[in-house]
Amino acid sequence: MKKAFRDFKKLDVNEDPARAEALVQQVLDELTVHAALEEELLYPAAREALDDEQLLDEAEVERESMHGFIDQLRGMTPVEDKYAARFTVLCEYVLHHVKEEEGEMFPRLDEARLEWEDLAAQMDERRAELTGSSAEEGDEAEAAEAAPAPGPRGRADAAPARTRAS
Repeated sequence: MKKAFRDFKKLDVNEDPARAEALVQQVLDELTVHAALEEELLYPAAREALDDEQLLDEAEVERESMHGFIDQLRGMTPVEDKYAARFTVLCEYVLHHVKEEEGEMFPRLDEARLEWEDLAAQMDERRAELTGSSAEEGDEAEAAEAAPAPGPRGRADAAPARTRAS
């Protein structure tokens, strides 16, 4: 997400609308899969592991807002007013959401001993279903990005990287 945002800021949307649209559509597709993984797998697991409705409700509201931006951008072209502004705000919004997840939710889930490895495997399988790719044939870089980082205790101490939208 950070790289896509930097790349988009370097573009002149009016001079290269096709490139801008391709970049935005790629981000929207990835965010849509990311949101589905959170909604279907991460947040239900988090609700079981944590007793903090406020934290989880806020995360869900943030995702609902993200869906609104995605829907708006999918219905626009790069030459329309506020296309670049909407994408910029979406990126800032997602990066803020990631910061909160990484800074607040993930450490608390780690303390609650959430089974990151099991969750990452479920997410890999579901991602393959959503993207139409085979979990076995999956891109090595994507698999490495999706795998949880092993912690000092021999288990995952961080959420799967893909759930971080980074």
